[in-house]
Amino acid sequence: MSKSKRGFTLIELLVVISIIALLVSLLMPALSSARRSANRVACRSNLRGIGQCLRMYLDDNHDIMPFAAQMPSLEPDMPSFAEAMGNYIDNLEVLRCPADNDKNYYETEGSSYEYPAFLCGKQVKRTFLGKKWGETNTPIMYDYSTFHNDPGKPGAMNYLFGDGHVGELAR
Repeated sequence: MSKSKRGFTLIELLVVISIIALLVSLLMPALSSARRSANRVACRSNLRGIGQCLRMYLDDNHDIMPFAAQMPSLEPDMPSFAEAMGNYIDNLEVLRCPADNDKNYYETEGSSYEYPAFLCGKQVKRTFLGKKWGETNTPIMYDYSTFHNDPGKPGAMNYLFGDGHVGELAR
């Protein structure tokens, strides 16, 4: 009697590979969604930290917002938000959204977050949006682009509001 070696046949091997490929294809959207959600949470945390730094700046400057460029690459004569904040922001990485990969605003603008020009040198409550919506609903910094979801979908952009909370625009 001879001993036969039992191994995988080509068909069995192909079936196993196809099952693994099927499982990977089912898991990829879930992993992508989890990564997108994690980036959104990290971005909100960054904006919250910026809000706390900004609150210290405002306390020292009679609630007057810093004078800074909305897009420093297009307004070279004006300081960037990071420059305007001076020593209030210790780690400039807080200005980088982890999802800012495609257009990389952080590298060109010094921040992944846009600072609207209508706030420069004014109190939030005295701006046209502040008068209409109040500080609670006036965005003072937000993602330059829809980093976190498709445009128009919930959670596509994060916003820092005048009262310091971070969230989405009300619909």
